[in-house]
Amino acid sequence: MPKKILVIDDEPLILIAVEKALSKVGYQIVKAVDMKELGAALKEGPYDMLITDVNMAGDTVENIIRKVRKHSPSVRVLRMSGSSFKKSSDHFIEKPFRIDELRKKVRDILNEPS
Repeated sequence: MPKKILVIDDEPLILIAVEKALSKVGYQIVKAVDMKELGAALKEGPYDMLITDVNMAGDTVENIIRKVRKHSPSVRVLRMSGSSFKKSSDHFIEKPFRIDELRKKVRDILNEPS
């Protein structure tokens, strides 16, 4: 069974890039571009991983993570940002990112072999 990943970003091109990069290596991707789509996507869970932009209109990254964890308590989280977000952990990737860098982060966070 492929790992299921929820990706939230308000930039459609980022959503497309993440989906292509990760679905090619066997992950199942569900995308949300805003809080309305997030609500619909939560019904498709549970998720193994959440990849979220830290700057989303309509809610804070902490609230987004909290909402997802209500439906997927053990979800792993990867934050991404193109702004000067303070890198607080290894569970962060800066945009723009390289495809191989994204795949490696996801594998590492999900504790999967490369």
